[in-house]
Amino acid sequence: MIDFLDNFGVLVFRRKRGNFLPHVTIRVGDTDFHVDSYPGKGFNIITHAHSDHYGLRNVLNFKAVASEETAKILSIISGRKFRGITFNVGDRLNLNGVKIKTYDTSHIIGSAAFYFKDFDVLVTGDVKNYEELPKCSLLITEATYANTNYCFEDEIDVFLDKAEEGEVFGAYPVGKAQRAAKILEENGIGFEADGLIAKIAEAFGLKGKGGAKIVSTKEVRKYDGYYLSAQKFYRKRITLSDHLDCRGLIEMIEHCDPEHVIFYHGKPAKNFEKELRSRGYKFSTLDDLEYLYL
Repeated sequence: MIDFLDNFGVLVFRRKRGNFLPHVTIRVGDTDFHVDSYPGKGFNIITHAHSDHYGLRNVLNFKAVASEETAKILSIISGRKFRGITFNVGDRLNLNGVKIKTYDTSHIIGSAAFYFKDFDVLVTGDVKNYEELPKCSLLITEATYANTNYCFEDEIDVFLDKAEEGEVFGAYPVGKAQRAAKILEENGIGFEADGLIAKIAEAFGLKGKGGAKIVSTKEVRKYDGYYLSAQKFYRKRITLSDHLDCRGLIEMIEHCDPEHVIFYHGKPAKNFEKELRSRGYKFSTLDDLEYLYL
């Protein structure tokens, strides 16, 4: 393992079974905590319900750990009852003697960060709002928009104007669509949706009774509608992101004030790495971590 990790009293590594398994594992004593990954011996902590964080792989895992909201979303998607350990975001957990405090990240409904208190290690998952996060010595976080070319602001006013004009919007069915629905409801426009978008929205008290139409990103092209995204490859889009932009990521790192950062989800661009170095931050990516062959 990387030498500096000895300073924190934990091991952070990747698992390999032929190919690398997703993301990282944190070993505390003799207990492993697999972060947003396939099931393994120990606990699987699930930061939120998006498919690229592998909660669906853990629905029947009794040692999966997820917020009540994340568990509910995973159950809706899979059609199976979540069998793991659940908590309310903000709760304190004790898992095999390891104390963990959870924090809201506002990425999607139920998204949570996990702070290993006795080791001063924070795992964020994806983040939209970092203000509740604690300071830490080791920050394990995302790099979705860790590129200095990705500086943006949410275009909520544009979104509302286009909604009033009757435009159709494409959003990721889990999280982004419900955020869009909530914005429309709060501004008196209302929304309509069906399928998975509607099921998840209704589970959290959002019932579409008419208004702007929200469909999945796969469907929006047939309506010539707008993608709700910060991704530049969408030709017709309105910026509405559930992530921090590059400036927000730097602000989060400054807020948490770690000795070291590990980017476990996504890889920072060279220009972002240069910016971090200029500010005196030490960091690693998945490529820098050693692995345990299973």
